[in-house]
Amino acid sequence: LPSSALPTPPSAFTMKLLSRLSASACATIALFTILILSASADDDAAHQSDASCKNNDNGNDNDESCLAEEMTERRDASISATFRNNSPYRADIHFDDGRFGKIVGTAETNGGQVKLSTFLNHKFFVTMHGVRESLVDSESDEQYYFTVNAETEEQLFLLPETAAPSKTKCKDRYPICVNEARRGECTRNPGWMIVNCCKSCDEKEGFGYLIDSKVRCDPKRLNSTIPAWKSGSLNELFTKWATDDEYKQYEPQVVSSPSKIHGADYEGPWVMTFDNFLDDYEIEQLLEGASYGGGFERSTDQGSVVAGSGEMAKVTSTHRTSSNAWCRGQCEILPGVQRVTKRIEEVTGIPENNYESFQILQYQEGQFYRRHHDSSNVNNDKATGHRVLTFFLYLNDVEEGGETRFTNLDISVSPKKGRALVWPSVLNKDPNSADLRMYHEAKEVIKGTKYAANHWIHQYDFRNANLWGCNGSFA
Repeated sequence: LPSSALPTPPSAFTMKLLSRLSASACATIALFTILILSASADDDAAHQSDASCKNNDNGNDNDESCLAEEMTERRDASISATFRNNSPYRADIHFDDGRFGKIVGTAETNGGQVKLSTFLNHKFFVTMHGVRESLVDSESDEQYYFTVNAETEEQLFLLPETAAPSKTKCKDRYPICVNEARRGECTRNPGWMIVNCCKSCDEKEGFGYLIDSKVRCDPKRLNSTIPAWKSGSLNELFTKWATDDEYKQYEPQVVSSPSKIHGADYEGPWVMTFDNFLDDYEIEQLLEGASYGGGFERSTDQGSVVAGSGEMAKVTSTHRTSSNAWCRGQCEILPGVQRVTKRIEEVTGIPENNYESFQILQYQEGQFYRRHHDSSNVNNDKATGHRVLTFFLYLNDVEEGGETRFTNLDISVSPKKGRALVWPSVLNKDPNSADLRMYHEAKEVIKGTKYAANHWIHQYDFRNANLWGCNGSFA
């Protein structure tokens, strides 16, 4: 053949076929290499190859080409794996990706099962549901790992009744912890690293003692002692919004106020709207930011604290059916997003460090968020203090439904594109106490889709406390 017509080099499979045939057969097949490559194998040669491997019963089990073929076939074949959880703990099954794992299923307690299609040599580990607390062998304190082997196409992995959280407070949950500590993550991302890579962070930075959340999250250690509000600050701020000319550009409306002052429709705690707070570009940027980092996911709640490290279980909400996305990383640096946060900072006089990241919300038809409060008196024990103020932004008009209703006040506010709805969660005379009149709900969307975003604003520095893992969110 001329050089221009030469085929690409034959595959390993083709070479193995050629090696098993006689010289004359090889010469014949060589003329038709292009056909072999395009069809993967000549039928007769494939049959001969299969027979050669399958009928190799003369004790010659070390035929490397046969073993290689078998291993390739097994590696490419799907294997059914069942994980049975006999322990008393709900267990998250993680695929071991070489870093921190990917959750692929949750096995319920006392015999719950998860079935997966996987492949040879894939590796899995388990944690308590909703957190990263490993489930370990109660005697050896070693974490359970399950590896898919080549013995059978259907494999069963058992988590025994005795599996339990580790009793060792300061340990590494992942092999990659050593490398992450060397890269400086213990100081760049201290909260997450101390909880999940405590041993490596202790060896690198001496942070082992900070596994105790009471020590790590002490307000004095965090320098979190300057409050956003003092007694009387709440009334002062809302009165300024209702009366000062500089805020008229945002079209303020007093929905509720003490003694119905400043034209309020209702008497009660302060509730106000700014009907022209956002422009179209800012709304587009917030919605664009929601697509980063995985996009909208089913909303969750924080459960109970499950360890001395301060971890709180991440649980699927039963009274909240919306989806949400957190505006972090790339989202937070979008110009329109920064512009909105800066405006809220200027309007409230509270620094951005006291804000939780924007939560961007999506409510589809039939979805809702039942009665709840944005803070509670248990927050007095947190370094961040109460959520003193909610700044809630409507990103679109909704055809029907989707109102924000204050259940104790019998006040409803309808979604309106560009509108901000603002309310306090604490008392004017004592901003370290929750105002129990401020329970509210997101009414069911009847027609259309509702998009919204909110900043929760805290009494004390939130960003630094969050960096050190003092808000329970590690999962």
